[in-house]
Amino acid sequence: MANDNSFLSTEEVAKLLNVHTNTVARWIKSGKLPSTKIGREYRIPREAIENRASRVSSGTRIIAIANQKGGVAKTTSTLNIAAALALSNKRVLIIDLDPQGGSGVSIGIATDTLNKTVYNVLVDDDMGFTDIIMKTKFGFDLAPSNIDLAGAEIELKQLLASEQVLKRKLEEVLDDYDFILLDCPPSLGMLTINALTASKEVLIPMAMEHLALRGLDMLAKTIGKIRSITNPDLQYLGMLGTKYDRTTLNSKEIFEALSTAAQNSGIKLFNTYIPDTVRFKESPRYKIPLVIEQPNHEGAKAYMTVAEEIING
Repeated sequence: MANDNSFLSTEEVAKLLNVHTNTVARWIKSGKLPSTKIGREYRIPREAIENRASRVSSGTRIIAIANQKGGVAKTTSTLNIAAALALSNKRVLIIDLDPQGGSGVSIGIATDTLNKTVYNVLVDDDMGFTDIIMKTKFGFDLAPSNIDLAGAEIELKQLLASEQVLKRKLEEVLDDYDFILLDCPPSLGMLTINALTASKEVLIPMAMEHLALRGLDMLAKTIGKIRSITNPDLQYLGMLGTKYDRTTLNSKEIFEALSTAAQNSGIKLFNTYIPDTVRFKESPRYKIPLVIEQPNHEGAKAYMTVAEEIING
């Protein structure tokens, strides 16, 4: 059997799927990958690998929620879109790539007490996302982060194919989810580059502020470089207007400018904008995504509409 072309070694599987051999070993141990043990080595049916590769290529949508400017509602959007997708019976995972750990903190998780986070997954070959993923009571799962992740910016640069680490690590959990949302930090460093390299799509929250528009060109240039070097398949999911205040002329003018920028760049602008309401500012105190806590709120309805656009888009 060892020489049968219908079976592969763990090293051959790792090479074909572009993952670490430790990841293959974890798949075998968890029962995700059928195998036969011969002596000390495992042999995996080639058919199982071909089926897995087919599911991966056509299945999970990995979406980076990115903007190098802070305060544009990246985390708020990530949490509410995740909850909205879960309400639509989608299997959803949030990966918090911000050292501030906002995704976890916002739903009541004391991230500063965690010993295993996204940081450990990125820098330790022996650890995978299955070791840190937490189920939440809101229908989606979370891979949490805390301030330890700040060290990954430096440590990742020292690794071989450093921009590919997250993509490689995600292979282990792709079969488990319909959507994986990457909550990116407010910067264009190694963590965001890893997110854009691993993603199929990028969603850009744009606050109704003049400074937010100024950063769009810089982000677009970064995405262009990612496409040309590490991820030619990366697509724009679209720009999402956030913090829209209907009582001010400023929001209207900036949204119109954003519409023009969308047309000029060929980037889709979501039909729905997210209103600037006190309830979003108070959200961290309630520790519940608004689409679940107040489903009839205008902001919750807006995020539900965005989720529908994502599903149907």
